[in-house]
Amino acid sequence: MINLQDPSMLAAARGQVKSLRWRLAIGAIYATGAALVLENASAGFGWYLVLGLSMCFDYLLGKSYLEQRGQEDRKTAGALFIWGTLFSISIYAAMPVALAALGGGPGRVLGVLIAASSLVSVMMFTFQAPRFMYLAAIPPTIALMAMPLIPFDPAALNATQGALGVACGVVGFLAYVTRSALNNGKMVAGWTAAHKVAKDRQLEAEVKRAEAEEANRAKSEFLAVMTHELRTPLNAVIGYAEIIQEDLEADGREELSDDAGRISNSARHLLGLIDQILNFSSMDAGVDGLRARDVDVRKLIEEAVHSVQDEARAANNRISMRVAKEAERAYTDGGKLAVCLASLLSNAVKFTSQGLIAVSADHEFNESDTLVLSVSDTGVGIAPEDMPKLFKAFTQLDGTATREKGGMGLGLSIAQRMAHALGGAVTVTSERGVGSTFVVRVPLKVAVVPIKERAAA
Repeated sequence: MINLQDPSMLAAARGQVKSLRWRLAIGAIYATGAALVLENASAGFGWYLVLGLSMCFDYLLGKSYLEQRGQEDRKTAGALFIWGTLFSISIYAAMPVALAALGGGPGRVLGVLIAASSLVSVMMFTFQAPRFMYLAAIPPTIALMAMPLIPFDPAALNATQGALGVACGVVGFLAYVTRSALNNGKMVAGWTAAHKVAKDRQLEAEVKRAEAEEANRAKSEFLAVMTHELRTPLNAVIGYAEIIQEDLEADGREELSDDAGRISNSARHLLGLIDQILNFSSMDAGVDGLRARDVDVRKLIEEAVHSVQDEARAANNRISMRVAKEAERAYTDGGKLAVCLASLLSNAVKFTSQGLIAVSADHEFNESDTLVLSVSDTGVGIAPEDMPKLFKAFTQLDGTATREKGGMGLGLSIAQRMAHALGGAVTVTSERGVGSTFVVRVPLKVAVVPIKERAAA
């Protein structure tokens, strides 16, 4: 079935409309040849008159089809155009049969040339609308197949007249072949130019991508170096602030001791932000490979819980922990798993007040052994429309809670990246006002892949 809305069908209609003059001119040459071979001018030019009127009618139908904008109107105009074109081709194919029956040897030669030229014309547009052109090829094909079955009549024809008629057929056929060759040449040249432009654009895009990757790598390496340099003096600030706080507490100077505590807390918060940038930039630069080892999962969770315990107490939160026996040991990169869990715990504590945070570790067996870490909270929850941007780097949700709590929007992004580096992923289920559950699934025994191979993947 022909799709009348297909752009290729529109292209074929444009080609038919544009080639009207050409077809009328070649038709005039064939009509002259037919009049000479049949020794009957009225037969040749009567056929040409009917053919010309039919072609002009096709031209009008083709223009109407191209100008229609409504779907139903275009279908109607397209169907009329197809039937009109088939009618014109049938008239065109009728002359070769008549020439074979009445024109003797020269008539058969001229008839073959006329029918063959019609097939050449069809082949010129086959790549644009194959189904339509295959349909259009039926009448001339039938004419060519019928010619050998028609009884041969030598006919008393003047040799010169017959030769001139065949010459008209040769000229018309060569004109069709030449036009086909020129159109094909133009088409090939267009394809070549388009391919060259596409190749140039692809090379340009690859160069720009390489430059962007190099710039991104340089940025990430710079951030990694800078965060390392910032950690050293900041650790010193935290250490001295804690010493001063202890001395002030011993002297009973509570107000100054609280001020020292604020200095220590702010420095720790800043250190946490620097750690996030360090983790993010290290992975972004592709310099942080896997360091798989035997990991005590229970101890890893206890350390992660201990690191957020003070912040949890300040918000009147309780933290519970459960580790299944089958999930107590894992062979993985403990550092990355700890960062992932710490980011999820920090996020839970940040957005939960006077609630419960539950951390659990389980063993799951699907196609392979999987370690499942779950962090659930009874916090503010996440709206469904915010889910798509949850793990995007440097992105905060637009809720009031996220604005009040602050942060750079890197925690969940880092957790997801770390999970991906371990061959797993982080998923989340949440309900606004009820709480959220983040689940980390990673292989219980990670397969160590070289950094270069992972970068290539």
